[in-house]
Amino acid sequence: MRYRIEYSGNRKSTLVDGRAALIKQLKMAIGVIDIRKVYKNGVSDSVMERYRDYIPRNGQDL
Repeated sequence: MRYRIEYSGNRKSTLVDGRAALIKQLKMAIGVIDIRKVYKNGVSDSVMERYRDYIPRNGQDL
């Protein structure tokens, strides 16, 4: 599965392949505003609630 991480400000979004890569990327991410699961047909769904606990809060968890 492919995921797109969207950031606040003018930062570009990041695409990652697979859940393990997503969690690894989220542990280092700051300013995440949305995480979307991208399907093969191009449709995407937000999965922010499911992965919110993996995002560091204000840089405290780094």
